[in-house]
Amino acid sequence: MTALVIQNDPVAPLGLLARFLDSPCVLRAWEDPGAIARLVEQAGAGSPPFSSLVVLGGTADAHADAAWPWLPDLRALIAACAGAGVRVLGVCLGAQLAAVALGGRVDVGAPLGPECGVTRISWTGDALSHEDPLIRSLTRARVVFEDHGDAIGGAPRGSKLLAVSEKYPQAFLAGSVLGVQFHPEITEPIARRWQESNEDTDTERIIAGYRAHEAGLASTCEALAQWVARE
Repeated sequence: MTALVIQNDPVAPLGLLARFLDSPCVLRAWEDPGAIARLVEQAGAGSPPFSSLVVLGGTADAHADAAWPWLPDLRALIAACAGAGVRVLGVCLGAQLAAVALGGRVDVGAPLGPECGVTRISWTGDALSHEDPLIRSLTRARVVFEDHGDAIGGAPRGSKLLAVSEKYPQAFLAGSVLGVQFHPEITEPIARRWQESNEDTDTERIIAGYRAHEAGLASTCEALAQWVARE
């Protein structure tokens, strides 16, 4: 079996993760919202048709069920995977959905304001001393790429907080679920598209930051893809 990628929004594709994941199956949720409900049933029966799950970002918030009617099923799918020990990587909105699904909290319109572009992060002792070498390898990253206005206000109870920025939690591990607030999948065309639609950011400054750290950002993406794909 292979990794299943849930794409929530046309503007938030697989990006750089496509380079590092071996032939993932991409489900575009808006094209068939009912597909995720069927996956919940299969996962609950112990027979999910995938070996790992990646949940990408998007422009809605983690509670926008009316606008994106598949979100309740997606939260249920994340919880079912967690219960079955199936690896889940949640990216930005995906991490926020995972936090809510597992009992954490997401702040919509987070009080300290958005994070956009290359952002410095710090890793906790739980990350630096983790027994999994792939988790420890993530701690080589000093910066990540951000684009979010909502934020994880509280990681799930019993999870391990792995990384923080000056403003918000940036990574948590809850059993088999790894949530990252940042965007490991970012590429320059995606970054440019996002910033050009945001009147509050300086596109060229953010692109210059991306270019200055492109190799390191790709290395973090590769490490996360290896975690997803590991048997």
